[in-house]
Amino acid sequence: MAAADLIINDTLQLTDAQGFPRKLELNREYSFEKDKRRLYRLPPARVFLAHNQNGKWDYKGEALITELTILPLESKTCGKFKVVKLYSEEHRKVLNEHQQPAE
Repeated sequence: MAAADLIINDTLQLTDAQGFPRKLELNREYSFEKDKRRLYRLPPARVFLAHNQNGKWDYKGEALITELTILPLESKTCGKFKVVKLYSEEHRKVLNEHQQPAE
């Protein structure tokens, strides 16, 4: 039997369908659901928060993972995150220019 895959992430990148909020608010908690088994940095460490729009990541800020459930039989991860920092437009521009995933 092969070992189960577990993806370790320092960025929570979400599409609208996966739970990226229409409006981000500081200190508000939101739910998300991703395919595959994933592990994120846990508090007090933060994760980067990015909106995935048609494969292009738009870094919006930072979040804390407040709840994390890995569903191994469904190969799915769901949880909750709390927005702890929102980036300025200037900060986002620099991050978005230099931190896109490899194609």
